[in-house]
Amino acid sequence: MPSTLDTPADSLPTPNSPSQKTVSFDESPSSSSSALPSETNAPRPTAKRRRSSLKQGSAMPYRPPKETYSHPDPLIRRLRLRDGYGNEVDLVKEFREAKVVLFFFGATWPGSVREPFDLVSTFARRHPHQCKVVYVSVDSGEASYDANTRQQPWLAMEWNDGSNMSTPLPTPDTPAEPQTPFEPFLLAGDPDLEDEVHHSDPKGELYLRPYSRVYLADTWNVLGVPNLLVYHLPSAKILNHHARFEFLKEGKAEQAWEKWSKGEKVEYGVADFIYALRWTLGFAVVAIAYMVGVRQGVVPDVVSDVSESLTRNYLFKPQ
Repeated sequence: MPSTLDTPADSLPTPNSPSQKTVSFDESPSSSSSALPSETNAPRPTAKRRRSSLKQGSAMPYRPPKETYSHPDPLIRRLRLRDGYGNEVDLVKEFREAKVVLFFFGATWPGSVREPFDLVSTFARRHPHQCKVVYVSVDSGEASYDANTRQQPWLAMEWNDGSNMSTPLPTPDTPAEPQTPFEPFLLAGDPDLEDEVHHSDPKGELYLRPYSRVYLADTWNVLGVPNLLVYHLPSAKILNHHARFEFLKEGKAEQAWEKWSKGEKVEYGVADFIYALRWTLGFAVVAIAYMVGVRQGVVPDVVSDVSESLTRNYLFKPQ
């Protein structure tokens, strides 16, 4: 299992769920290039293979098509997304009817559970136009990334964004060195000097440095996967950090959608607490009933008899 997330800032807190996998982006540089692309559109470089590496201090020669970075929402405009066929996404067209965006931090590895993927997939298909899912890959390799993004009912953040810095061994079909991202993605710990630009550019027409996967994980304190974050597009607010996948299950999904679509946070109520501890509470009730029965003489004290027998036969066995 991969090691903990390395960021230039202080390390993030340990996830409290033992079923989660540790987020494992490879070590990212302490600072990234602050040079912005030139005003003129240069031809897109030919890529033999998309890999993640960011060369510091080098100007990016490529500016993406305007439809891939122009959007009035301050968060959506900073994303570089691909659809289930690997094509770049027109942000305005894709999010035209969207109300809720689920950021699904995920990864697969041998023996990993597929239930979170299935729950998110089913929920996304219930509301294909008003609910958009953005898969934020924490996969260790591009092959796993492709398997988890192609032909899926969600969008995916760009793989070649500098989040994964490991370089595979060279093969006859692949170059020996990692390829530089086409744009100056913000990495973990990088200051976002353009955070307030959307106030003077409400239509989102200006080019701003895009967010990388590791930048979002660092900003939202995501250390374990699977992880879910709920974003309300009309109000530009995060409704739930580390949302429970229980909310996406049958019987709760519609109630969760009704609240999320209205911009309301789904709280973890008393009923959810009781359901999560149902087995513990059940055993506690049985134990209390047994103790009361023994005291009243209704139930034989089997536990004491067994304990006394074990003590006599094994601890104080006569020589």
